[in-house]
Amino acid sequence: MLNQNLPKYLAVAEWIKQNIYNHTFKAGEKLISENQLCEKFSISRQTARQAISVLEKEGLILKKQGSGTYVSQIFSEAKTISKNIGLVTTNLDDYIFPAIISGVEKVLSSNGYNTTLRLTRNRINNEREQLLSLLKSDIDGLIVEGTKSALPNPNLDIYRQFADRGIPVVFINNYYSSLNCNFVVVDDEKGGRLATRYLIEQGHQKITGIFKYDDIQGNLRYKGFLTEMYDQNLSVDESTIIWYSTENAEQQFSIENLPTLLKKLDQSTAIVCYNDQIAMKLMQLLSNSELSVPEDLSLVSFDNSSLSQIGTISLTSVTHPGKELGRLAAESILMMIENPDYEIKYVYEPELIVRQSVKKL
Repeated sequence: MLNQNLPKYLAVAEWIKQNIYNHTFKAGEKLISENQLCEKFSISRQTARQAISVLEKEGLILKKQGSGTYVSQIFSEAKTISKNIGLVTTNLDDYIFPAIISGVEKVLSSNGYNTTLRLTRNRINNEREQLLSLLKSDIDGLIVEGTKSALPNPNLDIYRQFADRGIPVVFINNYYSSLNCNFVVVDDEKGGRLATRYLIEQGHQKITGIFKYDDIQGNLRYKGFLTEMYDQNLSVDESTIIWYSTENAEQQFSIENLPTLLKKLDQSTAIVCYNDQIAMKLMQLLSNSELSVPEDLSLVSFDNSSLSQIGTISLTSVTHPGKELGRLAAESILMMIENPDYEIKYVYEPELIVRQSVKKL
């Protein structure tokens, strides 16, 4: 009866939510009491109170002094079309995100929809706050880039609430494998293979990589790198791989940490970089040493963003569809609003754009 994969209080809260969504517990009516919950699920009073507290924070129930706890009136009316679509991304800067957002907004606006934009800064707590806020607001659908998609996520219960309320969700760039969800992504594993294969074709054998470990994109790009190296009968020195996260990126690629980076890269002739931003940071750091790109170190990166062409040395980079990805995600969410049975699981094929950052040995 209860979800055994959740802490007991969250499992009880989820059970109550399901009964609210299917109108077993009707809007405006008194909620099942703590005593009844304790008896039904053989739980403590404290566990029952924790479950009730979760629902209260999410605005699903209301406590009335001296009267009891009631199901919120937000469930009393049939859902109406608001012409609003929520769009949640990890960042908003001059990188690939403006192109994605532009692709989304162009499609939505031409169909009479507005976009409600929210940012998470790739922080789990921020994601939860933004999702809960959108859940309480009047939206017809949600387009979202998952936060720290390679790590266990405590917010999956909220995504399930969108499904329970009939609000379609499309993930972009990544998705949570434990959710049966719709998505529009790039084949990052193949991108990792393309980048690595090109370096090998240019005569490089001592290749390392810089990857982000808290996003699934970084894990898949690493997998592609590793697979291609082994398929080409080349060894990988794990001690030279540089891993970073959202929180430690600033420190990892700081001038103070340059000696540590140089020590890691000492035996390498080429690097597969997680994205263009990291490749540019690395090139700037190397300018403070005696190493240069591509004479001493060759670089291949990902996203083929505007950054890949603004430096003295332009970057060889794996493509990201940007605006096209945003367009397809927006078109898909509109299809799902019209037809709840519509599904999309689309994976873009990446390409490698060759420029100046790789030296042929």
